[in-house]
Amino acid sequence: MKAYAMSESASMRVVVAEPFAEDGLEVLRSAGIDVISCVGAQRPRLLEAVRDAQGLIVRSETRVDRELLSGSRDLRVVGRAGVGVDTIDVDAATRAGIVVVNTPSANTIAATEQTFALLLSLLRHVPMAATSVKAGRWERAGFVGGELHGKTLGILGLGRIGSAVATRAQAFGMRTIAFDPYIAAEPAEGAGIEILGLDDVLASADVVSLHVPLNDQTIGLLGARELGLMKQGAILVNCARGGLVDEAALLSALDSGHLSAAAIDVVAQEPPEEGSAGEQLHQHPKVLATPHLGGSTREALGRIATELAADIVSVLAGRPAGGAVNAPTARGADAAKLRPYIDLAYRIGLMLPQLGDSTHLGRPAMSMCGDIAQLESAPLVSAFLSGILQRTTARRVSIVNAGEIAKERGIEVAVRFAPPESPWLGSLRVHAGPHHIVGTALDRGSRIVEIDGFEIDADPRGTLILTRHQDVPGMIGRAGTLLGDARVNISTMQVARNARGGEAMMVLSVDRMPDASTLRALQGMPFMNSACTINL
Repeated sequence: MKAYAMSESASMRVVVAEPFAEDGLEVLRSAGIDVISCVGAQRPRLLEAVRDAQGLIVRSETRVDRELLSGSRDLRVVGRAGVGVDTIDVDAATRAGIVVVNTPSANTIAATEQTFALLLSLLRHVPMAATSVKAGRWERAGFVGGELHGKTLGILGLGRIGSAVATRAQAFGMRTIAFDPYIAAEPAEGAGIEILGLDDVLASADVVSLHVPLNDQTIGLLGARELGLMKQGAILVNCARGGLVDEAALLSALDSGHLSAAAIDVVAQEPPEEGSAGEQLHQHPKVLATPHLGGSTREALGRIATELAADIVSVLAGRPAGGAVNAPTARGADAAKLRPYIDLAYRIGLMLPQLGDSTHLGRPAMSMCGDIAQLESAPLVSAFLSGILQRTTARRVSIVNAGEIAKERGIEVAVRFAPPESPWLGSLRVHAGPHHIVGTALDRGSRIVEIDGFEIDADPRGTLILTRHQDVPGMIGRAGTLLGDARVNISTMQVARNARGGEAMMVLSVDRMPDASTLRALQGMPFMNSACTINL
């Protein structure tokens, strides 16, 4: 199990409101977080537990509303073990500076496979045939089914899950068409998917499958008009969110025979109330329904738990979260390329104020160079501000409120885009006051490769000691002896100079922070210009 370190000494509490895999709980505990279980508890008990907690983990049943959010004294992060955040008041959390995180990619495979599990079971009458066999009957004539091969699949929403569904549908020999107003036609067509308008997709598809989030723009996406546009005898599959479909209209389309069948993993209210349209769909003879099992595989639940727990640890330690919903983060096709630079920007932000007088940092300038040029800059700026403000203000800072606090303090980051700087394919350069730092992302992690013109190769994690001294013999040995006598162990060392006999820089990774007297002794060494500690 990978260890996830916390940078704060105070004990943190995370309330778990719904079942959560043990792998994720272990990530939290290994970071020194107290886990408070409220699984199965009534709401008053949950409200009481959250009052003094810093984190909350929910799935799809717990309502995280203003009452819950305002009742907490120190809540910093709400984690949704899954994708949809329609049960969380994200706007209220944002106003309170609370980070909302989810796990948008962890259940992609599970939800994709559930889509085909329902569709194939529906087409081949698997549940009914299996029930017949268990009852001791051998009936074949009533279970003649249909094939996917040669049919047209219309996908509404071409994100991670929608794209994965398209790939697998093509393997079945299906034609794939899609509606997604946020996806350009050219890359989709390169993947064998034709982008059409919503009405055209509905009118052309033999099977329509929903893979969009539930929000103000998508609620009721398929009403009576849209269902009426679907081909006679078409099939609807919904493994996304129940509120996307007008359930009464779907019942009417099934009863009239306009749609031949529907496969649903979700309804608007879960579980549905007695007599509701959702319950009627569950009981309908043309519907194959499951109780929201899209992400319910052992593998997906494990990935969800570990990814979410790692993000919660990051937020509680003041670091950026990869799955932040209400803050800029890496998304889309370039997410994997951008994500390590978000962490790098945060660490450069932490480092800058520790290099000297933080009151003279001026207006920071950030240059995105090489293969990260023209990528989305907002996540990098947010992470950088989060780091720099944690060292320059007493306020609690997160990626949610970093921009607002920076604006109040008159801090504005100028972003530039530049060609690659040899030898790095991509790099991030930050100028602030008298200092500039350059970093890059390699296979072994992010690295600081230049500080104030000195070329180095330093891991921006843990505790560092940075010195600037005259390039004379004996400096390295005397510094090492001084730290050794103080029982400060050096794990790595980097030394660079601007010219022979000029000024040199030494960057030491150490196992613990030296005390004040040791640092003063280091600063007082002959030929030593400056020495500082950096906690990352």
